Amino acid sequence: MNTLTNQQLLSVCIEACRTAGNHALNNIHRRKEVLATYDHDIKLVMDRECQTLAEQVIHSHFPGHAVLGEEGSIETTHDFEWIIDPIDGTANYTLGLPTWCCSIAVRFNTNILTGCVYVPVLDECYTATTDGPALLNGEPIHVSDVLTLEKATFFAGLSKDIDPRAIELFSDLAPRVNKIRIIGCAAIDTCHVACGRSDGYYEPGLYIWDIAAAGLIAERAGALITEWPRGETNGCRFLCTTPAIHEEIKQITEKYFGE
Repeated sequence: MNTLTNQQLLSVCIEACRTAGNHALNNIHRRKEVLATYDHDIKLVMDRECQTLAEQVIHSHFPGHAVLGEEGSIETTHDFEWIIDPIDGTANYTLGLPTWCCSIAVRFNTNILTGCVYVPVLDECYTATTDGPALLNGEPIHVSDVLTLEKATFFAGLSKDIDPRAIELFSDLAPRVNKIRIIGCAAIDTCHVACGRSDGYYEPGLYIWDIAAAGLIAERAGALITEWPRGETNGCRFLCTTPAIHEEIKQITEKYFGE
């Protein structure tokens, strides 16, 4: 039985997010300390340190809760699971760009209850619960009022293993929309839809920790979301838009990713 309130969970979400995010920011001079290098990707010492700090905050309040994180998981028999991306936008962080964040959500059984996305460089803290509004630094946010695709600004993402279908999709979309932009941080891209800075976001190669918190925030801000499973464990394709353009964008994406 869930005896915790969403506000109790959100309070710890925010504490853990800020603790991890500020650790990364305060250690920005160590941003090139690498644990492992892959084709088109890297794993930083800071990724591991930030997840450990987030876990310590969570378990100081809820010792028995499970963790599903990009940097490893802690399995328990508890129905609560904390979904952590300690640094989303790792490549941006390494380059000294401001577009990276810490993202934490809480799931009870299969339902996301609360989420926080914290962007340390900009001191922006996005939050939501299933029974409350989406907020940015405590103020309500809402998706844009864009009604047509041709007026929409669309954010896109490319996975490290670039799928030719994604290039075809974005080539198809480019003349249909006002602008296409690539930032390189799924959680921030999704939160930008939530607060009306953009009108849509699609990426074919994500994982649940990329969008668990941001997806809830966007939904509570009025966005529509479609997720498709991928073959990889915890993998998904993800579309988040303002309501008026969602079905049209969905149909276009399914032309290329309709399997």
